[in-house]
Amino acid sequence: TATIDFIEKNSLMKNASETGNYFMQKLNELSKKKKIIKEVRGKGLIVGVELNENIAKDIVNKALGAGLLCNAAADNVLRFLPPLIITKKEVDKAVRILKKVM
Repeated sequence: TATIDFIEKNSLMKNASETGNYFMQKLNELSKKKKIIKEVRGKGLIVGVELNENIAKDIVNKALGAGLLCNAAADNVLRFLPPLIITKKEVDKAVRILKKVM
C-alpha cells in the first residue's frame, strides 16, 4: 500500500529506532538531574518514564501548556508516542520542556 511504501522509502523504521534510542538516552540523562524519574523504558518511539511519585497527570498538563503532548499511562508513568518522522532536534526540545515542567 501507499503507506507502507512511504515508510520504506523514507526509512521511517530506521528513524524510529535511532531517534527512539536517542530519546531514551536523553531522558536517562535527565533522570540524573531530576530524581523524580525512576526508570526510562521503551522500544523505538514508544517511550515510557516511570516516576517516583503519582504526579504524571500534573506533568502532562504542564507539558501540554508548554507545547509538549504526552499522556499518563498510569498515575506514575508518562508515555510518549511521537510520530515516526520526529527529529533529534525535536526530541531535544521535548526534553527541555520536560526538564522545565518537572
